[in-house]
Amino acid sequence: MTEKTIENQIKRYLDRLGVWYMKVHGSMYQKAGVPDIIACIDSVFVGIEIKRPGGKVSALQQLNIDEINKNGGCAFVAYSVEDVQRKITELRHALQLSKRRLEQK
Repeated sequence: MTEKTIENQIKRYLDRLGVWYMKVHGSMYQKAGVPDIIACIDSVFVGIEIKRPGGKVSALQQLNIDEINKNGGCAFVAYSVEDVQRKITELRHALQLSKRRLEQK
């Protein structure tokens, strides 16, 4: 399966969820190594780096993923639409737990 096929599956899934996202088309006018898709899901900045199965992220891509995560966002590598579904489910679960903890205080 190609990265483009996986990307299209992920974009269709995000469309079904009704979340804001954009496909990043790298150019010399932007920061290098930015994830392929950036999104805002339940008020969380999300970066999705898409790779075909067996594909590897570059050191610069990994640095950007790490920086997003360090700064409160959620960034990850997706090898399939199922990876994105799992991550969004995990993110939403974590947000619900955090909300419940705040309500208990």
